[in-house]
Amino acid sequence: MASIHPDFVSLSDLCPGIKIQSDYSTTQNFTGSVVDGYKAKKAFLAKAPAGAICEVQSAARKKGLALKIFDAYRPQKAVQFFLDWAKKPEEDILIKNFYYPSFTRLELFEKGFIAKESTHSRGSAVDLTLFDLQTGKDLDMGTVFDFFDELSHTESPLVTKNQLNNRLLLKNLMESNGFKNFSQEWWHFSFRPEPFPDQAFNFDVE
Repeated sequence: MASIHPDFVSLSDLCPGIKIQSDYSTTQNFTGSVVDGYKAKKAFLAKAPAGAICEVQSAARKKGLALKIFDAYRPQKAVQFFLDWAKKPEEDILIKNFYYPSFTRLELFEKGFIAKESTHSRGSAVDLTLFDLQTGKDLDMGTVFDFFDELSHTESPLVTKNQLNNRLLLKNLMESNGFKNFSQEWWHFSFRPEPFPDQAFNFDVE
């Protein structure tokens, strides 16, 4: 069993009430497979960004909302898994149409939707959304997580006013607590300054 780095913490342990969806630990993701390095439905971050996430959760709860985590720390072996996947031929047109209808697998890297060197692997990036505490339903953000398309750009003119407002609410909550949004993906945020700017980790999520 791989050990968790001592400077990383579990978000569900540190911030009770956060939902951990962990798409890459299941087959419900753009690859259609469980991704290398994901052995449990857990989410880890380095201590500083993890503490900041708890502050976001606290602010969200005051609005009757809470956080759902799609992905946080990402092992380097998972990044390699994505690179290897991109070189393979398409196998499931339904998955392609659901997640990346306008691009080939390799174009997802060329267009910047998937990074060859990820801030996730440095323990400072998180993919997430907001859900309503009363209904348990996710706020309508206009796309699913990992929908690789211009529609997912945070301030896309193609979404409704309500969807844009929901995206900007998430963005404001996150950026008020030290995170910066990646403009091509409404769900992706990186903490600044990074605790480990020059180090990618490879321990399993378990």
